[in-house]
Amino acid sequence: MKFEMPKRKSEILKITGATLLALVVMGILLFPVYYMFTISLKPSGTLATSNIDLIPDKITLENYREIMFGHQEGLIKTSSFKITADTIKIRDTINRYELIVEGGTVSSDYPGKLTLGNMKVDEVRGGTTSEESDATLIRNGEYLRASAESMEAVVGIRKLNVEGRRVILKVSKPEDSPVDLSKFTKTGEDTYEAENVKLYLPDGGKIEASSGTLEANNFAYIRIAKVGGQVWGYMKRSLIIASLTVVLTLLFVIPSAYAFSRLKFFGREHILYFYLMFTQVAGGLGIAGLVALYGMLVKLHLTNNIYVLPVIYAAGSVPFNTWLLKGYLDSISPDFDEAALVDGAGYLQIIRHVLIPMSLPGLATVAIFAFIGGWTELILANLLLNQEKHPLTVWIYTMLANLRSVSWNQFAAAALIFALPVFVMFLLAQNYVRSGLTMGGLKE
Repeated sequence: MKFEMPKRKSEILKITGATLLALVVMGILLFPVYYMFTISLKPSGTLATSNIDLIPDKITLENYREIMFGHQEGLIKTSSFKITADTIKIRDTINRYELIVEGGTVSSDYPGKLTLGNMKVDEVRGGTTSEESDATLIRNGEYLRASAESMEAVVGIRKLNVEGRRVILKVSKPEDSPVDLSKFTKTGEDTYEAENVKLYLPDGGKIEASSGTLEANNFAYIRIAKVGGQVWGYMKRSLIIASLTVVLTLLFVIPSAYAFSRLKFFGREHILYFYLMFTQVAGGLGIAGLVALYGMLVKLHLTNNIYVLPVIYAAGSVPFNTWLLKGYLDSISPDFDEAALVDGAGYLQIIRHVLIPMSLPGLATVAIFAFIGGWTELILANLLLNQEKHPLTVWIYTMLANLRSVSWNQFAAAALIFALPVFVMFLLAQNYVRSGLTMGGLKE
C-alpha cells in the first residue's frame, strides 16, 4: 500500500512559516499586556529597574488588595505608649546614632504622635467616637490596643525605655552614644551589638517599627481613615453609565436601522451616510460642540449628574451603530417581514418578534460597541462630573496626576481591572460579534 502526503512539502513549509509568523506577531502585540500583568504582581516601587523581568522574582497580590479593599491608617496622640514589634528603629533627631531593636519593646510616658499604617483596632476602652466624612475619630480614651504593619513617630519622642532580644547600635563617634557601650560588643565599623538588654534613652528619637502592636494609655485622640479601596465605587458608576448607554443606544438604533433597511422615504440613501460622515469626521467641530454642550448643561443645571452622560454617549454612537445594524438587517430577507404583515403584525411586532431574534449577532455587536464607548470615555466624564462622582476612567487618569509619586504597580493593577469587563464581554459574545461584523457584507 502506498501513502501520499496530503500536501506538498512546499505548502507545508508555507503553512508552518505563516503560523510561526502569526505567533510572533501575536506575541509582540500581547507583550505589553503581559508585562503590565507582571508589573501588577510585583511589590510597590519595583518598576524603577534597568532589567525587564519576564517572570517576577517575588509575586504578591498587595497591589490588587490595596486598590480593591484598601487599608486603615491611624494618627494617634497619646501621653504614654508601648510598641511591641519584630523590628524597631530609633534614630536620633540630629542623626548622631541609630538603634535597631529586634524582638523587643519601646515604651515612653512622654507625649507623642504616631502614625499607624495598615492598622486594625483590637481593643479600645473609654472615649467618645464620632464619624467624619472620611474617617472615624475617638477622643479622650483610656486604653487602646492596635496592630499595624508600620508605626512611625511624627516627631522625636523623649524618655524611651528599650528592651530587646538583640539590639544593634550604629554610631560614628563613641562619645555620641546614648547608652553605655560597655554592655555592647563591637561587630564592625561604627556598629555595636548586645543581647537581652534594657536601655533608657533620655533624649529619645524618632521611632519606626514594622509588624507589631501599639498600646496607648490616656490618649487624646486617634483618627482612623481608610486609604485605597475606592475601586468598587468608581466601577459601580462606570457600570451604570455603560449599561444605560447600551440600553439607550439599542432603543434608538433598532427602529432607525429598521427604517433605513426596510422603509422607503425621501433621502433614505444619503441621510444616514451624511450624518455618519459629519459626526465621525467633524474634526475641529467636535471641540466646538463640546464647548456648546458644556454651556447648555451648565445653563440647565445638569452637570455633576452621571445619568446625563449615557444620553450624550448614546446620541454620539447612534449614527455609526445604526449604519452597522442596517448592514446586518439588509442581509435578512424581507420575506420574513412580508409574511408577518400578511399575518396581521404591525411594524413594532415585526421588530420585536421577527427581526430582533434573527439579528442577535448584530445587536450583540452594537451593544458591545456602545458599552465600550460608555466604559472608556474620559473627556466628558472629567469635564462634567465632580470628584465624588467620577467613573473608573477618570480615577485611573487622576492616578497619573503626579508622575513622580505614582505607584506604577498599582496603576498596572487598576488598568487590568479596568480592561477586565470589556475582555469578558468579548469572550462571551465573540461568536456573535464575528458574525455580526461579517454578515452585513453578504448579499444574496
